Amino acid sequence: MKKILCLFGALTLLLTSCTNDSSEENSLLPKKQIYTYGSQPGENNTITYSYTGNKIDSLNYDDGTKIVFTYTGDLITKAIYTEDDEDHSTTTTFTYENNKLKSFLETSPNSSSRKKTYTYNANGTISTTTVLINPTTQQEIQDSSSILTLDANGNIIKAEFNDLVNSFEYDTKNNPFKSITGYTFLLDSGIFDQEANSVNNISKITENTGGIDTGTFAYVNTYNSDNYLIKSVQGDETFEYTY
Repeated sequence: MKKILCLFGALTLLLTSCTNDSSEENSLLPKKQIYTYGSQPGENNTITYSYTGNKIDSLNYDDGTKIVFTYTGDLITKAIYTEDDEDHSTTTTFTYENNKLKSFLETSPNSSSRKKTYTYNANGTISTTTVLINPTTQQEIQDSSSILTLDANGNIIKAEFNDLVNSFEYDTKNNPFKSITGYTFLLDSGIFDQEANSVNNISKITENTGGIDTGTFAYVNTYNSDNYLIKSVQGDETFEYTY
């Protein structure tokens, strides 16, 4: 299944490895991601990542595209995506409440802004509402809504959009980005080119429309000796990671 490259794209740079005691797994950070798409090689790219400690500073595409991150404490509060000039940039600002993602706002020059808000329900689900904001009038037009269901690890296992339901299954291994400070708070914002910013790795996605399964997408995942993902293949898409 061709992933939508949402706001950013894929990932990667610098390895840090730390062990608090002999019983704990190594904590790794991705250094490089190589993305290949079999039928459209023009979309292939390599991304490197830079850090300060476990905080992501930037990710850098081989075509010159760059994303620079800002933190407030241990939370990612801004990401600026820049192509070749400021007219091709997007700034995403994240807000939080009680250490939970409350909203994010994407703004680009001369374009409608996109705002997504998150409401945490008593039954454990999360309701989202996305609106488009006219750059001239500031009028808001509802774009979409969804209900997210999480498992005990914080992985999104279901995303419901009216009559469309995406169900996610995960392995028990380490997502490449789980040790990046602030990463797991980002839910489905797509900041790291993930369907869900999860602790574990997606192994299967099932799409259901109107109560009928309309598509199943299985991932073939490979891991290193520290149980971190090093390769994920789904259809024509391949993601490879080094640490």
